[in-house]
Amino acid sequence: MGGRDLKHSIHFQPLGIRVPIEKGKPLIEAARHLPALGRLSMEFPCGGHGLCGQCRVKLLEGDMGALTGSEEDLLTSDERQRGYRLACQAIPTSSVEIYIPPSSLAGKPELVVEGHEPTVSLDPRVKRVRVKVRRSTIEHPRSLWDQIEAALRPDPASAGPRVDLDLIRRQPALAAEGDVTVTVRQDRVTNAYVTGKAPRPLGLAVDLGTTKVAGFLIDLENGRTVASEGTVNPQVCYGDDIMTRLAYAMEGDEPYGRIKDLQRQGLSVMVDSLVAAAGASPEEIEYVVIAGNTAMQHLTLGLPVDQLARAPYVPAISGSVRVKAQSLGLRLSPGAEVYFLPSIGGFVGGDHAAMILASRIHESHEVVLGLDIGTNTEIVLRAGHRLLSCSCPSGPVFEGAHISHGMKAVEGAVCGLRLEGAEVTLETIGRKRALGLCGSGVVDATWELVREGIVNANGVMNSRSPRVRRNEETGIAEFVLAEPHETGHNQCLVLTQADISEIQLAKAAVASGIQILLDRAGVSERAIRRVIVAGAFGNRLNLSSAMGIGMLPHVPEGRFEPVGNAAGTGARLVLLSERERETAENIAREVEYVELTAEPDFANIFADALRFPPRKIMNA
Repeated sequence: MGGRDLKHSIHFQPLGIRVPIEKGKPLIEAARHLPALGRLSMEFPCGGHGLCGQCRVKLLEGDMGALTGSEEDLLTSDERQRGYRLACQAIPTSSVEIYIPPSSLAGKPELVVEGHEPTVSLDPRVKRVRVKVRRSTIEHPRSLWDQIEAALRPDPASAGPRVDLDLIRRQPALAAEGDVTVTVRQDRVTNAYVTGKAPRPLGLAVDLGTTKVAGFLIDLENGRTVASEGTVNPQVCYGDDIMTRLAYAMEGDEPYGRIKDLQRQGLSVMVDSLVAAAGASPEEIEYVVIAGNTAMQHLTLGLPVDQLARAPYVPAISGSVRVKAQSLGLRLSPGAEVYFLPSIGGFVGGDHAAMILASRIHESHEVVLGLDIGTNTEIVLRAGHRLLSCSCPSGPVFEGAHISHGMKAVEGAVCGLRLEGAEVTLETIGRKRALGLCGSGVVDATWELVREGIVNANGVMNSRSPRVRRNEETGIAEFVLAEPHETGHNQCLVLTQADISEIQLAKAAVASGIQILLDRAGVSERAIRRVIVAGAFGNRLNLSSAMGIGMLPHVPEGRFEPVGNAAGTGARLVLLSERERETAENIAREVEYVELTAEPDFANIFADALRFPPRKIMNA
């Protein structure tokens, strides 16, 4: 590299990927830019703070300067001699080549892929039809494709489906004479096979979330899911939350292209993984349905995002979108189409319409509240004949981010907690030694501190407990959840005063959204008969803790219904049934979108929601 070059090149083995990094930046900055979908990402359970030692790499070539104190503590003398470093600590002083051992490659986080699925009559958008064709001769000078189009016309004078040009380009010679099985999507013939050699028609349904992506490979003849997969959205390396990613995309055409292409590459990797699991090929996928929030759909389609990132937060387009699969870099069936469910508002997207569809909230005759809690929380209220929705910027706290010892829901994450006096009982995913707190663990820990009076209604931590101390470096109060010998990284596990403030902001955002929708509908909290809770966070959430801190309405726990990945279920329903697709589009038109920041009482309601409710036993 030249003397004026401001970057080093990091060559990751055995991935064979090179990533540029600014001089003076730690290796983790390059690792975060890997096309990270499951097996291609690195493991940073402690969030890259040098606490867990799980991001070991081996230096093969180049230099990464002196060892840090964390590396001295966490690496054995043998590992140090053999060139091992921690990716979150080592700062390259030159271009380097490193080897990532299997132990440092990320295992897949605990993602909720499945959800409750109502029965549906099969009526997919694409259908298989058999037609007879003859050999082209001087006496019969008609091409295979002309014969197929003629056979599919209702009568000679009417127009019928036309053969997709991409099919003609990719399959110039199909059959000489006999039966041909074609795939028809309304007015297009999108695929063709010699009858008897046609594989089963496959469809792909995708729940495209800010943090997580779930894919379902479906047999369109019987409606069965033949393979499913959940993975982390690769865009997380450009920000945990929507606004950070939109801001990055708005920096210019190159950054936008980078974040857009990363999402598309992630979808391609998911396709390859799903078809491999099903013993199929990408070319067998005839149709794709994607349910994503408004920003994720914009960033995948390459739509303008400036107006989405600023008030009044208007989508470039809110209706459903259909594009050729190949325009997104997906090499599927020759004429395969990708259908994006319609968005409802600036931050209420097609995934919300899919959640409403799957949970049948729109059909209810009683007051029903629906929540999909995550990096961005969507809320819907069914009251009378009205459907009201809003989006709450709850941030990534419920994904374990912005918390001092926060982490995603992987093995070793504290997902539940109980405090009795000075005794703390931790529940971890996989029953492993504790490494950090995932979202449900953060909610539990906060409620336990409030319940025990260690944190007051304003969120201030006092020193009445022997487990409360002041951090020597920051001076911030922190509660010790586990001592070094009780954890998997031999470091204290704490919840700090700053963490409490983060959870206050997140829970207040959700509570404010619920209250404003109730006020708009003119109903009280007591009128709520059912609360639908969707998503992975909802599956692990301790409802009494969430109600205790004032995040969820105080209604009997029996009224809560965790439904898993409802957005993914909704996407599958749309894939399998034209009637369900039409219903989803009607839902998107029917919903009254409420922009919280435009509500006159929002600031006051939010300020009140920041406080923790009085400690009391809720009457069922």
